[in-house]
Amino acid sequence: MKPSPLSWSLAPAGVGAMLGLQLSASLPGSGMRGAIGLFAALAAFGAWWGRSRAPRFAVVLVVLAWAAACWSVAAMHAVQRLEERLPASLEGVDVAVVGVVDELPVAVHRGVRFGFRVEGCIAPEPGRPKDLPAGPRTEADDDADQGAPALPANRGGEIVPTDAGARCVLPPRILLSWQSPPRGPAQAPLPVVRAGQRWDLIVRLKRPHAPVNPDGFDRELRWLQEGIGAVGRVRSGRLQDEQVRGLAVQVERWRGTLRDAVFDALDPARAREAGVLAALAIGDQAAIDPALWALFNQTGVGHLMSISGLHITMLAALGAMAVGGVWRWRFAARLGLGCLIPAHRARPCAAVVVAFGYAALAGWGIPAQRTCFMLAVAALLLVAGRAGSIGATLGAAAATIVLIDPWAPLSAGFWLSFGAVAAIVWASAGVRLDRPRLPRWLTGALRTQWAATLALVPLGAWFFGSVSLVGPIANAIAIPLVSIVITPLALAGAAVGALSDSLAAWLLAPAATLLGALVDVLSRLAAVPAASLPVPRPGLAVLLAATAGCLLLLAPPGVPRRWLGACALLPLATVPLARPGPGSMWVTALDVGQGTAVVLQVEGRVLVYDTGPPLGPDADAGSRVLVPWLRGRGIGHLDAVVVSHLDADHSGGALSLLRAMPTERLASSLPEGHPIVAAAPQASRCVRGERWRWGRTEFEWLHPADPPERARGSPTNAVSCVLRVRGPAGSVLLTGDVESAQERRLVELYGHHGLAADLLVVPHHGSRTSSTDTFVDAVSPRWAIVQAAYRSRFRHPHPAVVERYERRGIELLRSDADGAIQVRLTEGGAPRVIRSRHEPARYWRVPVATARAPP
Repeated sequence: MKPSPLSWSLAPAGVGAMLGLQLSASLPGSGMRGAIGLFAALAAFGAWWGRSRAPRFAVVLVVLAWAAACWSVAAMHAVQRLEERLPASLEGVDVAVVGVVDELPVAVHRGVRFGFRVEGCIAPEPGRPKDLPAGPRTEADDDADQGAPALPANRGGEIVPTDAGARCVLPPRILLSWQSPPRGPAQAPLPVVRAGQRWDLIVRLKRPHAPVNPDGFDRELRWLQEGIGAVGRVRSGRLQDEQVRGLAVQVERWRGTLRDAVFDALDPARAREAGVLAALAIGDQAAIDPALWALFNQTGVGHLMSISGLHITMLAALGAMAVGGVWRWRFAARLGLGCLIPAHRARPCAAVVVAFGYAALAGWGIPAQRTCFMLAVAALLLVAGRAGSIGATLGAAAATIVLIDPWAPLSAGFWLSFGAVAAIVWASAGVRLDRPRLPRWLTGALRTQWAATLALVPLGAWFFGSVSLVGPIANAIAIPLVSIVITPLALAGAAVGALSDSLAAWLLAPAATLLGALVDVLSRLAAVPAASLPVPRPGLAVLLAATAGCLLLLAPPGVPRRWLGACALLPLATVPLARPGPGSMWVTALDVGQGTAVVLQVEGRVLVYDTGPPLGPDADAGSRVLVPWLRGRGIGHLDAVVVSHLDADHSGGALSLLRAMPTERLASSLPEGHPIVAAAPQASRCVRGERWRWGRTEFEWLHPADPPERARGSPTNAVSCVLRVRGPAGSVLLTGDVESAQERRLVELYGHHGLAADLLVVPHHGSRTSSTDTFVDAVSPRWAIVQAAYRSRFRHPHPAVVERYERRGIELLRSDADGAIQVRLTEGGAPRVIRSRHEPARYWRVPVATARAPP
């Protein structure tokens, strides 16, 4: 039976329309939205009217109506989410809120992070005391503006308006962190936060702003997708109700109970394995150790360490088998269950119920959604007595997902999930099952593995900038072990653990042992040279060509010249790397929040100046920002790394960078014996006057001297390594955190001629203790880059410093407002400035006011 054009055209049309809207720089106005909605209605009416008169034209109109409807739905959701964001007037203000913890809390450094559904709030006025119990002071106390107003009265556990407080409008959903202070006097322990609790909280919020780096994880988009309209920290709180009713919060409460059961049943020494088992049981991916995540992704098995479609299908099949067994009981026959609902209809219905229930318990991710909707469509066809193709079922699942979540087509999981399944279906089409040379299950497993691995090659290069060469071997070992043995044990152990820890240990201990053995095998595979091959992100044309090549290689038997598909994959390995040409210099200031990380590319070599801040006990800017960015550009080797001084916002990512990237030499002002110095293959100190050349480009240390001069401010800032780079295309001055005393000394030693530069990385993030008038006049740059966090608790850059640069006509670039900034200096050509927050522009970016009033 020839498939209908609608069966294969509706899903691409809907996904394409939504992608067109989501990739827009700005949202359309109400007039355009109304016009597109009207067009969808007219096209649908025309298709209905012409269904018998002009059936082919009616099919075209149906596709156009569907695309216009999907576009309208996406626009409606996007406009609503932007309107729900926190007003700028409430940033940095203490707000009293009441609401419910609506998701499973996640443990973070010194505290917990959780989603919070707001039910009411009061924006206070000055002069009123707090009435909520005081909690531990957090870092958020330093993040807000000075002079924050006090809180309104709070009586009887309910927030009430008073003369000193007015009702405010907050986003329906916010993301909160509740952390203990990093230092200071001992504080009372933080309260236990669980899903389904209602709290009175005093919070300090900001708009959902996050760092933006090229090809990096877009946290602002994720928050928009999750309906997060503000992020912030809890200053104090009081539990109002332990048991809030509602199915959604009850599901999250069950998830928390099962997660606790997994950790309680296992020995604390197996906490890493317990985190993976919790992820397999309830989809809590945050429980997985970051080091294990890196290992899983490097070996290509990361898709198995969460709730995948394979796991849900397995449980759905078990549910169908169980119902089939019940229907065969004599007792069921006596009750007439078979007459009421025939077994061939009861089994698919049971499979769908089990799939949706488990997917809800597992967090409702895209792979889970895809599997559930595919099973639902297939079950509907079976119950109705109609046959449908797998391709049409897959398309119906995709169409349903994008209607529920218009941002799904922007996620890697959407394309990886549907791409892998589509490849498996395509590779299995037309395969003869008679007289197999190998057992049927083995040939099927090999075919499935080959199809999924090949399909993920172009997608892995597009989304992650790497291809795992050991992935097929790792998956051949991990898929049967994780899917058939470890996951069922994790599920059973979590369920039993809710009743008895000792019984759960009998199931979870073997699973943890097997998981530990698997981790050992994966570690050996990851240690193989070139286990994961970094590749630069291909362009759209190369991606489409590689996808066509995969389709040809996986084509059913009988398609001629399938081997030519391999030729279409060659451009993936030969994508030209983006490199500065001879005489050119590229300077990239990455967006690492409150910290410095600059990459300088010149003469075919790469220098990294500072490595950004730590981001917690298990993460830092080196592993989260620098390494992914470097690998995404095909850079697998560093010629030099500079750590200007000891402050954590400059040195926090150095160890991760040195461990992940082969590095020829390290230069720093760090003391001998420091772990960063010990980790470098060759280390030296920055000493004023030392020079070296890379081709026609000259590098010179301008500061510090040896021995260091007497510090008049911060002793670590005072010894910052100041590097001057001069080449045919221009000059750059990298200054670390030098302050006014060091700036005066540099002007005395080098004057205007020695300090003049086209590009200046502003000293000390724009602090008012730096960027003196004399120093700025001596450097006289064309561009000045400030690397600082959004709403920095240090209030960087200081308004006086901003005014100082702007008064001289210097273009001030800021990472909080511009994201990662790349300045390309070309010999004999026009320079180019690329700001990742604006190129490409996206409608969901949080706008940043670059002029802030002084406190």
